[in-house]
Amino acid sequence: MKYLSGLARAIEHAGGKIFTNTHADRIEGGEPARIEAGGHVVTAAAVVVATNTPVNDLFVLHTKQAPYMTYVIGARVPRGAVTTALYWDTEDPYHYVRLQPMDGEHDLLIVGGEDHKTGQADNPRERYVRLEDWARVRFPMMGPVDFTWAGQVMETIDGLAFIGRNALDKDNVFVVTGDSGMGLTHGTIAGILLTDLILGRENPWATLYDPSRKTLRAAGEYAKETLNVAAQYTDWVTGGDVDSTDEIARDSGAVLRRGLTKVAVYRDENDVLHERSAVCPHLGCIVRWNESEKTWDCPCHGSRFDKLGKVINGPANRDLGDSA
Repeated sequence: MKYLSGLARAIEHAGGKIFTNTHADRIEGGEPARIEAGGHVVTAAAVVVATNTPVNDLFVLHTKQAPYMTYVIGARVPRGAVTTALYWDTEDPYHYVRLQPMDGEHDLLIVGGEDHKTGQADNPRERYVRLEDWARVRFPMMGPVDFTWAGQVMETIDGLAFIGRNALDKDNVFVVTGDSGMGLTHGTIAGILLTDLILGRENPWATLYDPSRKTLRAAGEYAKETLNVAAQYTDWVTGGDVDSTDEIARDSGAVLRRGLTKVAVYRDENDVLHERSAVCPHLGCIVRWNESEKTWDCPCHGSRFDKLGKVINGPANRDLGDSA
């Protein structure tokens, strides 16, 4: 947040303007590029889509990266008990450790990892338990867990981000995606690389991060991820998570089969049911309920929606539809 705050100040100091709470409904390249947002139209010589995963690309890039949910816990340790460093292991799923100063007596030990494909874990809460168990073996001085949180990262098939011109799009549409958990690093690289591409300057990193690149060594990983996505479409022919809305607890959700389609049903704290279509508006996968984050997650390409069906993460760029 300190980094982003400084970056925002630098942009404004240089004469730039930042607009928040504005949804880009449509993004088109051309002379000029056009962005439609809430009834307004913004035109520009070039446009950069930096939305974690591109919301303007229907298919191409989403076959070359995969969404993973990642989990983090935070617990106090005595000041100086752990050396200030960044550690990570090579297990699958992996784990990492960071340290954040807290007060005169404690540091905050931040332990993350236990990733899984978005929408493809039966009980995400178990990930927090696994992180704590893993950490206590290695850091017995760790106190009670004070914080837990989760997020989504886009993992590319070769571990490098996609930064450059959007594949199969106009030449003045650029993307940055596939951060693989290294958003600060890739964001900084993108700021340098995309500036050069937009201004017509050569950059030695352009080929390395080119979104159109094909990596032969990653062919096996590409095939595995493609088969995994294809398997998720079998949800269309399976039953629901529950047979009746009576089985859904308060502040929880489940997918029900209703005739030939499926419905995402959330029961709020006041015992009121909220129903939306369970079909992801991106490419038609069936979303799944994330009990830990209280979200509807698409197991195919990582679109996520809040408990009432409002889109919060692309590639979908609109809310879940009506259940009727």
